[in-house]
Amino acid sequence: MSYPEEVGTQRLILRRWREEDRDAFERIWLDPDVWRSLRPGAAFDPGYGARRFEHHLGHWAQYGFGLWAVQQRADCEIVGWVGCAHPTFLAELAADVEVGWTLRRAFWGRGLASEGATVAVSTGFDELDIDRLISLIDPANEASIAVARRLGMRHHSDVHHAPAEGRASDLRVYALDRHEPQR
Repeated sequence: MSYPEEVGTQRLILRRWREEDRDAFERIWLDPDVWRSLRPGAAFDPGYGARRFEHHLGHWAQYGFGLWAVQQRADCEIVGWVGCAHPTFLAELAADVEVGWTLRRAFWGRGLASEGATVAVSTGFDELDIDRLISLIDPANEASIAVARRLGMRHHSDVHHAPAEGRASDLRVYALDRHEPQR
């Protein structure tokens, strides 16, 4: 597999996370709007970002692909993440590949999530031996649902998520098959 560690778009550099990015990754999780959109109803946990950073470094090491840091070309600031990864937090979907995206609140509404996710979808299908990509989205996260739809994804099913901490909830599974046209 030759999954790229770095790719670019007109406005973004998407690259593999490095140890020196730890503080930037944790700052994303410290954004209250990010926390609410990804962990609705869960009490804020200031150590959660550090654990997720370790998880994503480990995912790259184990599988040879994972989420990329999203850097703006203009100033190289890390503003979020995007990419493909196994959703190992849900046993029934852990073998699937999820395309995910998250940006700090200050960068919402600029089309950056769609720009990065479009590259993640095409790279996932080009480089991974998969016929389908999914995205797991809280039903109240209208902005992420809009990104999924712009990618050509459709609501496929719902899955119950009962995290070790926080409240249980349902997540919508959006899916895109390899042979469906990406919008």
